[in-house]
Amino acid sequence: MKHNNFNAEEKILRYVDKLDYFLNGHKTLIVTELDLTNKCNNACPDCCGVNENGKELNKEQIDRIIASLVDIDCKGVILSGGGEPLLSPYFTYAVEQLRFNGFKIGLNSNGLALNDDNIGAILKYCEYFRVSLDAASPEMYKKTHGVQEQLFKKVVDNCAYFALQKRKNQASISFGIGFLTREDTIAELEDFVVLCKKTGADFAQFRPYIGDFTDISDKYLDLKKRHETENFSVLASLQKYREMGKNMRTYSKCHGMFFSTVITADMQVYSCLHHRQSPDHFLGDLNQHTLSEIFRSERIRAVYENIDCSKCPPFCRNDVFSRILHTLSTDVTHKEFL
Repeated sequence: MKHNNFNAEEKILRYVDKLDYFLNGHKTLIVTELDLTNKCNNACPDCCGVNENGKELNKEQIDRIIASLVDIDCKGVILSGGGEPLLSPYFTYAVEQLRFNGFKIGLNSNGLALNDDNIGAILKYCEYFRVSLDAASPEMYKKTHGVQEQLFKKVVDNCAYFALQKRKNQASISFGIGFLTREDTIAELEDFVVLCKKTGADFAQFRPYIGDFTDISDKYLDLKKRHETENFSVLASLQKYREMGKNMRTYSKCHGMFFSTVITADMQVYSCLHHRQSPDHFLGDLNQHTLSEIFRSERIRAVYENIDCSKCPPFCRNDVFSRILHTLSTDVTHKEFL
């Protein structure tokens, strides 16, 4: 199975039609992060979700969101949070309807609520499934997820069971386990890779904690060399680690917000998953407007013009998109002479 090393540059340049919309229209949206619920069974200290209000989408709201996504020709939906998507009473309904309407579905989960019912739906409807484990020991799991140490074994067992069901059903879904790296977690990098391999996952994935510039590039390449096999990959957003500490924001506007957005469990649309519930990043209310109306609105243009990108987290979801798209939005002298 081939895996993209989380290279957003390769992905955005595949959508020539969306780039044309970026310059001349409104149907730019490629991927939406959708929060089915704000309820969560973890208490991660560094979570960028919003789970304090307990909101969650019902069937009617899910249907309206899907219709709006179809209308604006969105391509993919990532079910994340917010809260923990597997806690939504309508998780199976949501993935069924999304797939029926032609969307590619990704799922990010903490893996604690996996059971036979939702495993069947994940195997049948999702393109990829990533469990955020962020530890190779119960002690580190308690530190990174804010829950009892004994739950670490439950999540690991759930991952092994999911991998087993994937093999039994000969499902094509890409299944991996994620690890957020920072100075106090890197001691467990190799143990994590070994653990992932043992569960039967397709890949182990490293990503940096927002704001932590601990570079694991050399260690990662060594682990990749020693542990990768035909059936198991060690992946990382390597470009992020190599650019740690550098000022890579050559742009002043978040061009990426037109291609990647977030819809929260209370039907609100924001320009970025890192700024859920931020008034400055609020684009519109799906209780009152469709996505097509929101993406044509004066409000989205006002947000685009006024976001202060210097205050955004380094290596945010839209960072690479914005750097690439900045070159499309600048005026080039004598552009006619290639």
